[in-house]
Amino acid sequence: MKMRLPFAVPVLLMLSTAAAFHGQTTATTSKGRPFARLGLGDVGVAATGQFTTSITSQNIGSGGQVLPHQATTDSPGMLATIHIQPVSWAGLEFNYQYSRFSERFFRAPRTQGIVYNPNLNTPVNVSTDFHEATGAYVLHLKPHKKVSPYVGIGGGYIDFEPIQVDRNQWRGTGLVDIGFNMQTVSNLGFRVGARDLIYRAPDYFDTSLSSSRWVSTEEPYAGVYLKF
Repeated sequence: MKMRLPFAVPVLLMLSTAAAFHGQTTATTSKGRPFARLGLGDVGVAATGQFTTSITSQNIGSGGQVLPHQATTDSPGMLATIHIQPVSWAGLEFNYQYSRFSERFFRAPRTQGIVYNPNLNTPVNVSTDFHEATGAYVLHLKPHKKVSPYVGIGGGYIDFEPIQVDRNQWRGTGLVDIGFNMQTVSNLGFRVGARDLIYRAPDYFDTSLSSSRWVSTEEPYAGVYLKF
């Protein structure tokens, strides 16, 4: 697995932020009154599953080309997250995720005049490394005993890195995150939830594969976290 420099930055930021906040319990106003708990946060890892909507339309694009069918194979992934919670009801999360899957393109056959073009009937498979770096505002709902639900909304970027070709493609993405924490008696806890990434389908700079469509990737996840 290759990690490009831009994706090392958010990971280092996550670690340095956690170190900076570690050990701080409160911040005070000029009169000495606490207004935020700066030490409330956690670092977590989780296993994810990726399920991406398929593109099935065969309309004609603006350039006269036939838009392709496009499908993404379901795949597992790894998610690393840091939560910073300066107040009890709100905070921030920063995420890095890695996965690997294949994009399958099916270019519909068509005639050019009276000439049939068989190449457009050939499926194209692109094996891809998937790197995600995102951030979100998180609303922490009222906890029930040891279970604390939360909702997050934000965005970031995704790097699609084909295995066969050394030419990656960037896509901006929106993020919705819903889940809940289950705190144990120690600093260790368990986290379960679901994420949704919304972005424009990659085409790897090949106009014959371009659909110009937006897709949604649903990601259930489960993991552990350590409070600091």
